[in-house]
Amino acid sequence: MVIYDERLSVPPHWWLAALTAAGALAAALLPLGPLPALACGALLLALVAPALNGYGAVRIRVCDGVLVAGPVVLRGEHVGAVEVLGQDAAFAWRTRLAGPRARLLIRGYLPRAVRVEVAEPSLLCPYVYLSTRRPEALAAALAEARDHCAVGRV
Repeated sequence: MVIYDERLSVPPHWWLAALTAAGALAAALLPLGPLPALACGALLLALVAPALNGYGAVRIRVCDGVLVAGPVVLRGEHVGAVEVLGQDAAFAWRTRLAGPRARLLIRGYLPRAVRVEVAEPSLLCPYVYLSTRRPEALAAALAEARDHCAVGRV
């Protein structure tokens, strides 16, 4: 059962910037003729669109007691303390406080995040940092997954 699902898609103004750049390139190449100008603008858009789509295709899911966030997979019984990070705290944890062994899923256009302590020492990862649009909902879902796994072990 999925209790949390979020796609970290890029903001709409990034798409607008890509469209503007393609239009500007086409306008700059217009002295070469309309066909080369349109072809180069379309080529730029054809290169940038999959990149933006791929960068924003990462999902964060909490399903059946398991956190899956891009390449990070963490079972509920390994979830320790969950901390909702505001804008300033999230910036600190993704810069100067970031640990070299931590797993980070950073999206710079998302100013808030969740930090999840890993309770299993054999995983060699002290915590997982996840950029998210809804940190409170993700923290609640992780706490529910952790509690569900704790009840299952008793």
